[in-house]
Amino acid sequence: MSKTKGCNTKSKKAVLIGAGQIGRGFIGQVLCEAGYELTFVDASQALVDNINRYKQYKVIVMGAGEQEYLIDHIRACMPDTEQAVEALCEASLVTTAVGPTALAKTATTIAAGIIRRMERGSEEPMTVIACENMEFGSSKLFESVKEHLSAAQLDYCERYIGFPDAEVSRMVMPIEDENPLTVKVEQYKEWVVDSAKVRGDLSGIRGIELSDNPTAYIKRKMFTLTGHAMLGYLGYRKGLRYIYEAAYDDEIFHTVFTALTECGKGWCGEYNMPEENFNEYICIMMRRFADTRMVDPCVRPCRQPMRKLSQGERFIEPALTALKHGVEPVGIVAGIRAVLDYDYAEDEQAVELQRRIAAEGLPAVLEQVCGLRPGERLMQMILNA
Repeated sequence: MSKTKGCNTKSKKAVLIGAGQIGRGFIGQVLCEAGYELTFVDASQALVDNINRYKQYKVIVMGAGEQEYLIDHIRACMPDTEQAVEALCEASLVTTAVGPTALAKTATTIAAGIIRRMERGSEEPMTVIACENMEFGSSKLFESVKEHLSAAQLDYCERYIGFPDAEVSRMVMPIEDENPLTVKVEQYKEWVVDSAKVRGDLSGIRGIELSDNPTAYIKRKMFTLTGHAMLGYLGYRKGLRYIYEAAYDDEIFHTVFTALTECGKGWCGEYNMPEENFNEYICIMMRRFADTRMVDPCVRPCRQPMRKLSQGERFIEPALTALKHGVEPVGIVAGIRAVLDYDYAEDEQAVELQRRIAAEGLPAVLEQVCGLRPGERLMQMILNA
């Protein structure tokens, strides 16, 4: 392992809402290296206490050889506290990494920070980026924040605060270490941000790619998440424990690769992109999923199967997009059937999904959960698979 690298001298301030693995192992590293002093805001008292106790942690990056990065000049606080509001008042950049279901809960803290900035007469710009596995997370977050602002406060917000949508991708895992905050990450990372909605200057942050066409990148990420989730569901059905085991199973690999190819053809048709663009991305993703150093349990990307089966998520939308562009989504449908079979007893949505299938029948679930219409081509494919 190569020597630990420290971060640059801190001259800017950022607030990271969510001190979990992505917050620490991806966003924290990128912003620390860019010279930001970091304040983590998290609802876990244990995480907050550990950050304030250790005041630093390591990010171990896997590659040809492991490289350590020391993330320092950090502190933490709970949401909806005076410390959190003050940190937001002083920050030029705010990120969230709390998960799609918890994103709206961050709005009260963010709104309080915006209101205080206005009260102090601050004209300093601030950018708020939702770094979540969801489409247009920042736009949705802005809608939640608006609910807590008066007309005058909203006018201020729209002038000085930006909520650019983003796409983020990096696999992170905890490891055993004397510092419980230490994480291990893959070398690959991607963070694409909508340049049109940025307030201030993010061009100096190595690791952020500013784009004038973020929707295509966001959709590409969502469509390839189909493959990651399929490895989980198909691996679980075969009794496999880890994602890399599923990736090395010939039958599963073939099914997932077929599905991703269908996703790619639909994506390229929808966004007028060359197919080789997506094909190269598929190869990168499959290599990542097969990395035996990333010990990722199959059940992790399987979480919340009903949400993953909904409209606009990683199965139904890619399948419908493929059909729109003349591609039969046979592989994606195989993945959907695996989701419908998912019965992990410790996942509340999996339990509820199986209860509803048993009580209401599969056609009703496809209509109510997936938003498909009776007689629709995709519904028929799923029922006949």
